[in-house]
Amino acid sequence: MTHTSASADALPLYSRQDWCWQWMRSYPVDSAPIESTETLLLRGPLDVGALRDALAEIETRHDALRLRLTALPGPDPSAVWPGQTLRPDPGRLTTVRVRPEELTAEAKRILGRPLDLTDRMVRATLLRAGEREHLLVVQLHHLIFDGSCHHLFRALLAEAYTRRVAPGRSATPGTRRTEPESYTGLIRREREPEARSRVRKRAAVLAAELRAHGTREPLPGDAAAVVADTRFASVSLDLTADRTRRLLRRSRAERVTPHTVLLAALARAVATEYGRDRLVCSVYTHGRTSPAAHETLGLFSNVVSVPLETAGGPLPEYVRSVHEGVRRASDTADLPFTEVASRILDRPSDDGAYCRSALAHLELRLTGVTGLLPVDQYRSTALAPEVEVIPQIITADHPVPVFNGLERALACAATLFTDMRLKGGALIGELWFERGYHDAERIARVAENYHDFVGLLSDDV
Repeated sequence: MTHTSASADALPLYSRQDWCWQWMRSYPVDSAPIESTETLLLRGPLDVGALRDALAEIETRHDALRLRLTALPGPDPSAVWPGQTLRPDPGRLTTVRVRPEELTAEAKRILGRPLDLTDRMVRATLLRAGEREHLLVVQLHHLIFDGSCHHLFRALLAEAYTRRVAPGRSATPGTRRTEPESYTGLIRREREPEARSRVRKRAAVLAAELRAHGTREPLPGDAAAVVADTRFASVSLDLTADRTRRLLRRSRAERVTPHTVLLAALARAVATEYGRDRLVCSVYTHGRTSPAAHETLGLFSNVVSVPLETAGGPLPEYVRSVHEGVRRASDTADLPFTEVASRILDRPSDDGAYCRSALAHLELRLTGVTGLLPVDQYRSTALAPEVEVIPQIITADHPVPVFNGLERALACAATLFTDMRLKGGALIGELWFERGYHDAERIARVAENYHDFVGLLSDDV
């Protein structure tokens, strides 16, 4: 067995990168790239030089965007973290001329070419279809960027560009702009011996609590039917706009977040069907608790585990207990996923990858950020007074991901996944399940339980 080693001066993982590294190791190296993308159609008299300088400014201020791996991850899922170093200079903006009808196809071609992580974790290409029509394609690896960073990146881009082409005029009036945290500084601080000792102690306490809540006892299913290329199906969890308004009123009345109410309904629905009085749920939290953290690209969401008591009782008490569970879990956003998983699964961190859902029975994603309802990621904005920004949904064609072994496939298959979002005033979403492992009729009953419980919550206001 070979391991990829890090150089002596390489930076270690940051706690937020840890679960993403485990995710990367869960798939072969030639799988679909784990990247976030910005594809922005720019209409108007674009100043390409100002755009190039604006992008360079963002990379200069946010050192997460200048990280690179010291070595490529190997094909062995037990390969250790290769380390990362900081490039002193920002990357370049590549400009390509295309015909207007070729914009989408060329963008797909670019997005289909994975990043060389030993070079940079970000790449920017400007497709020029005319004097007044451009498509900006920015690829950012998930190790340094996720959904909670998109709105900040766009605000920074608009601000830096407008400052260059229209001095004295702000593209984002009223937006706070403090100095961001140093990402590499955060990495170094949490690796200090005292900080590491505190992390190990807290991870041990959390691991014991998750074990007590059955994290090693997955929801029952047909493990023999799971294959490496897991196949998922879903059932609808859509709510009407009226029921959504009632549910939001309930969250305000109980002084909890809509995220809490949804998690309470989902956990009770699963617990009722499977006869569990305790569950472990995975949620995402960004931990942006200071003005500087709110301005930091790279400080992305971390996966945190929420141990819940799901037995019956008065609804207000149950919802409040879920709220407290999520609040306590949010305080663990700085714990590396591996620190907790290795204790629960009794396996050293270099003995194969941990699937991020391996510790949970249920995962809830509400725009990827705990407690926040979705913003419109595809709403047109202005880059400057005369340049309109129209976000595009463009994805490259990649093969269906195949897990790096049945163990990781099974760890994912046993978990139920929920993705919720707000659209047209209504909360909509799906409950996803692995078709071989889970019984579809049983999952349908979970969805029925969810709607019944949401009805109790939303009608009792």
